[in-house]
Amino acid sequence: MKMLLVLGVPGSGCTTFLRVLANQRSGYANIDGNIEYGGIDANTFAKLYRGEAVYSQEGTPMSWINMIVDDIHFPTLTVRQTLDFALETKVPRKRLPGESKEQFKRDVISTLLKMYNIEHTENTLLGGNARVRGISGGERKRVSIAEMMISRGSVFCWDNTTRGLDSSTALDFAKSLRIFTDIYKLPTIVSLYQASESIYSLFDKVLVICEGRQVYFGPATDARSYFEDLGFAAKLRQTTSDYLTACTDPLERDYAEGLNVSSVPDTAEKLERVYKSSAIFARMIEDKDAYKAEVTRDSTARDEFCRAVLDDKHSLTPKRSVYSIPFHKQTIALYRRQFRLKWQDRFTLATSWTTVMVIAILVGTLFFNLPLTSQGAFTRGYIVHFRH
Repeated sequence: MKMLLVLGVPGSGCTTFLRVLANQRSGYANIDGNIEYGGIDANTFAKLYRGEAVYSQEGTPMSWINMIVDDIHFPTLTVRQTLDFALETKVPRKRLPGESKEQFKRDVISTLLKMYNIEHTENTLLGGNARVRGISGGERKRVSIAEMMISRGSVFCWDNTTRGLDSSTALDFAKSLRIFTDIYKLPTIVSLYQASESIYSLFDKVLVICEGRQVYFGPATDARSYFEDLGFAAKLRQTTSDYLTACTDPLERDYAEGLNVSSVPDTAEKLERVYKSSAIFARMIEDKDAYKAEVTRDSTARDEFCRAVLDDKHSLTPKRSVYSIPFHKQTIALYRRQFRLKWQDRFTLATSWTTVMVIAILVGTLFFNLPLTSQGAFTRGYIVHFRH
């Protein structure tokens, strides 16, 4: 499988592209074209395998069942408790011989904590609100990335997830995606606004979007030379990702010296037209047609995917359910998390109880000893205006 880097200036359509690839179609009036996941159409995929396509919103990861969240965690849960809940809903039914569910969860969480260098935060509250300080913003970001990994999806779409991370952590994150892609043979699509040359070299292909149009899609190693051949100035000190993005921005692009500027495509429409007449585009079309023919001819991979999804589900989980565990186990997991939330936030719990009791006493005294006649009935009607 390949890793694809999606580049474009803000507002060019990178987020829309990733959301549609992850089958996130809510909010769009219409989507033209057809998307298939190994021969499975988008509608069937949404009904039966919704949790297999996961999307990480710009700087903010998404939960494992296709819900977009805003990089907000429960501030009174620890890092381990947060990852434990995420993993509780995605523990596979088939594990190593003799490996218990608790041992599996401990091993996975320990590995993720080591991978993202947040072992020291394991028993620290996440924080993030005005009252609970918790871990730092960068550490909270890494917890979110680890939570995304736990989803164990089949298609990963990361939208500028490295925002807020230092360069070293961002590179480690990209390397972990490379290892993840190579081992599990899963497609990984990543959108980045600024990527170092070390990160760029990890990707197999790159897609450049300009005003919603595809102006380049092909091998990452050929992208720079392609735009230089079009007539854009070669900026050797600029990273490749920044260079490709700058070529689509009228305020940043520069042209080669001694070249007639009018002969260089300077709009999204012209860039798209030139690309579609290039040899790289023809080669990409041939690759696509060959892949579709292979999928149509051999359904082994698709059958194995469907069987693997069913094997991961609990024996009591309905076959057509998008969840891995049955309803009662979901309820238990949610109940356990809610109990931890309340118990570890005793100040809020005590405050709410005190407020309820004080208001109950105040309201009770206002309507105490009212006459039992119709005169008192009229006064009692005002209690409907009291609410907490």
